Amino acid sequence: MSNILVFDVGGTFVKYALVQNGKLGNVNKFKTPKFKEQFRQEMVEILHNVPCALSGVSISMPGVINPETGFALHGGSLQFIHKENLLELFNSYFDLPVAVHNDAKAAIIGEMNEGQLKNIQNGAMFVLGTGVGGSIMLNRKVLSGTHQSAGELSLLKTSTDLEKADFLVTRNGIQALLRPFAEAKQLDLKQLSGELFFEALQNGDPDAISIMQRFTDSLAVQIWNLQATLDLDKIVIGGGISSQPLLLDYIQASLKKLILPLSHLGDTILETIQPCVELSSLGNNANLLGAYYHFKVTHSK
Repeated sequence: MSNILVFDVGGTFVKYALVQNGKLGNVNKFKTPKFKEQFRQEMVEILHNVPCALSGVSISMPGVINPETGFALHGGSLQFIHKENLLELFNSYFDLPVAVHNDAKAAIIGEMNEGQLKNIQNGAMFVLGTGVGGSIMLNRKVLSGTHQSAGELSLLKTSTDLEKADFLVTRNGIQALLRPFAEAKQLDLKQLSGELFFEALQNGDPDAISIMQRFTDSLAVQIWNLQATLDLDKIVIGGGISSQPLLLDYIQASLKKLILPLSHLGDTILETIQPCVELSSLGNNANLLGAYYHFKVTHSK
């Protein structure tokens, strides 16, 4: 089990790396294919270019996935995955021992082993990227639920308008920052990136500040609800924008604003329900490391 090839399949890119004796190597990527055959060709080519013998392959990817049986109800943004056994599919690609897990659940496994949740009993993770992923850990076990969809935080409702698709995936994906900023600045959305938005935020751009406040106000509501429901030790914010330290400052400001109406409860009571929020210490590598640790557990049974 010394050489494991790990993939993290995202909506825009597929990242991959070689883990040798527990150490993650250089991370590379290619654009996420839109068709299954192209997907197979790309992944098999990567395998053939690995300069050493492999003990197995592990994949983190979107979708409702049973990691034990391999059955995927769907593949999230991978529209060519539908009611399919992924373990059988990837075995046919690689002819090696394989493991597969939902990407957000892989991310929290990474944090449990090498990140912010290493010595934590109960925690959760919001993964903010193209969409919004989520995962929950209770008593050091990743919560799966009846249909393998526990922690699907992207589907949390964000308003009381039942006829409107107000879900967290649209409120707190990266487009919730870039789209209104492009409109405010009359820019082509294709010209923008998360890095450019945060550069404007760092420089005190009033439009960026206003957009960011709305973004973290929405996120803070769901952080608070999750904390009130599960009484967690820590909630981790991962995904691409978690590399921006300013994000945590805005989240803390939003949580402080949310708590103000509850000040009459007293400091002692508020301390017991105050969320402890941290940015991921693994960043975009959380999914890859989680895939590795999931493979280790799966193939040590």
